[in-house]
Amino acid sequence: MVQRLRVRGSIALAGALLAGAALAAEQPAAEAAPTVRVTTMVSGLSNPWDLTWVGGLMLYDVRAGQVWSKRGADSPRRVSISGFPSIFAQSEGGLLGMVADPAATTNKRFYTCQSVRDSAGNPLDVRVLRWRLTSDTTAVSDGAPVVTGLPLTSGRHSGCRLRFGGDGRLYVGTGDAAVGTNPQNLGSLGGKVLRVNWDGSIPTDNPFYSRGGNARYVWNYGHRNIQGLSLRPGTTELWSAEHGSDRDDEINLSVRGGNYGWDPVPGYNEATPMTDTTKFPSARRAMWSSGFPTVATSGATFVQGAAWGEWQGALAVGLLKGEGIYLMRFDPSPSPTPVARVIRLPGAQGFGRIRTVQTGPDGALWFTTSNGTNDRIVRVAPTSTPPTVRPGSLVSPSGVAAVRTGTEIWAFVRGAGDVVQYRRSRDDGATWSAWTSAGVTSTDAPSAASASAGRVDLFTRNASRQVVHTWFTGGVRRGSTLLGGGVIAQHGSSVGGGTLDVWGVAPNGTGWRNHHDGTRWSGWRQVGGIFTSGLSASADLTTKVTTVSGRGNGPTTYERTFTASTTGTSGWVARGDGLSAWSSRAMGDTTGGQARIAVATGPDRQAVVQRGALQIGVTTMYTSATDVVSRPNGTFVMFGRGSDGTLCYYDGRPGGYVNRSLGGVVR
Repeated sequence: MVQRLRVRGSIALAGALLAGAALAAEQPAAEAAPTVRVTTMVSGLSNPWDLTWVGGLMLYDVRAGQVWSKRGADSPRRVSISGFPSIFAQSEGGLLGMVADPAATTNKRFYTCQSVRDSAGNPLDVRVLRWRLTSDTTAVSDGAPVVTGLPLTSGRHSGCRLRFGGDGRLYVGTGDAAVGTNPQNLGSLGGKVLRVNWDGSIPTDNPFYSRGGNARYVWNYGHRNIQGLSLRPGTTELWSAEHGSDRDDEINLSVRGGNYGWDPVPGYNEATPMTDTTKFPSARRAMWSSGFPTVATSGATFVQGAAWGEWQGALAVGLLKGEGIYLMRFDPSPSPTPVARVIRLPGAQGFGRIRTVQTGPDGALWFTTSNGTNDRIVRVAPTSTPPTVRPGSLVSPSGVAAVRTGTEIWAFVRGAGDVVQYRRSRDDGATWSAWTSAGVTSTDAPSAASASAGRVDLFTRNASRQVVHTWFTGGVRRGSTLLGGGVIAQHGSSVGGGTLDVWGVAPNGTGWRNHHDGTRWSGWRQVGGIFTSGLSASADLTTKVTTVSGRGNGPTTYERTFTASTTGTSGWVARGDGLSAWSSRAMGDTTGGQARIAVATGPDRQAVVQRGALQIGVTTMYTSATDVVSRPNGTFVMFGRGSDGTLCYYDGRPGGYVNRSLGGVVR
């Protein structure tokens, strides 16, 4: 079954935001959901629970106690596992979470979590076991159990999700087995996130290792019933999804040693708050909670890839009672990073209860249903197609320019009659001056840099496609000089000390550089590459290294680093972030060890922000290439042409996110 869906709708704020996280000004009236193709890959199942991949082989399990494999378009085949235990499959118990080893392509290892019964058929415990594939349809035990002794009663609140962290450790999300004393008791493995090595040995840096016993396994505690775990790409952050009682399903950032505040005693009092900050003032608060009624959040995974557009980097969360998938997006300002926007993924509607969501090796989102009969494994693939552009053309010819020097920010645009104008903020973006003419014209989008404190350097293009350098100090234009060349786009950068660089793209798509050493310009020198966007440059003001990027022949970002040497310190390297797929990619300068900020626009012109290797969409729509300036504390200001043709900016600072228009006309 294949469906192609596209839905537009109002933004849903499905749950409370953390204090200070709300946007402070106008928002777009509507926000596009991803365009997707939905395909049922396996049907006729009964309660499939989890899925994972060992190389090109997909594995999935069903609650009753079977593991199956599927390769490509072949039919599923049951995996015969030597030494598999007797499964206690009642209520929420059975064969539950599974995950492949990070090196599974070579070692063929995978892990399962299951509730086990004794010889009399009574519940014994929940345990994590390790297996090794010997073929697509056979597997054997790969050593002693990884973890045993997770509490098991009726099967209720059995957990159990398995995921590897960025540190290579295996994390195990457990349930409290509906026993009120388990979550706060470090001697119980219930209501916890556990952390172990691949072979079941216990890392000595676990927070409670010195206490001995079961406490050695505990990474954090105070949970009710963890159903989802996911590592956030580009970070070491582990996120969890947890079932609430009659209110407050939670999405949590899983931190070392944290207490998440569930303590339903005496007895098993489900009127207790999920995060009881009265009893535990330092309890970790949820990054998102459902409120009332709950939706039964289950499996969780982060989606990646340019085809997801503004939703790349979002957390996808399966919903059992809510019957669907939430896409949750996070504000890209420095941590803490609360959930900022939630929508329903349209392709996941109409399938009933959804147990697991997982990002496949193909970049698609895969999910399992949990209805009990005719359950399915479904693939949801994003279908947005980046535009095709020939070398020497620009994927986004219109753009804006911004520069920061001290606490001043200048924003330049090319307006009516090719006249370049700017607005200036002397208080780091809080207030802005009126529009002022820069005293020059440009036949393309301008660019700006700052060669030294208090100075602004503007780069424009004349009617002969030659680059013109104009500089300002004290807010006053001081002069202009002709740099020559013949470019379709130019971009300025500086590592300070009076030095400047201009990065140009020639009509045949090749890259060029003109370097100013503080005394004179070197003249234009070729730096290679073939580009279909303007180049962008990020200067590391500490190391004096400049990273240059641009869109290649296809929708791929290429980067190269340079010092004062024209030849550069490396060749052009393809990056998988896809930010240049839809527009020119802009990068902010870095200082003080902060991760580099990069911005671009995706499908439907929604802005996407990348911090280091982490990509997150924001609630901003632009109709031009973007530009960005970074602050030393890691916050940023992003600029672009809004849908009404004016200059708009997004100020990404904690507690004061601002998305506003500065007016004017952007060509």
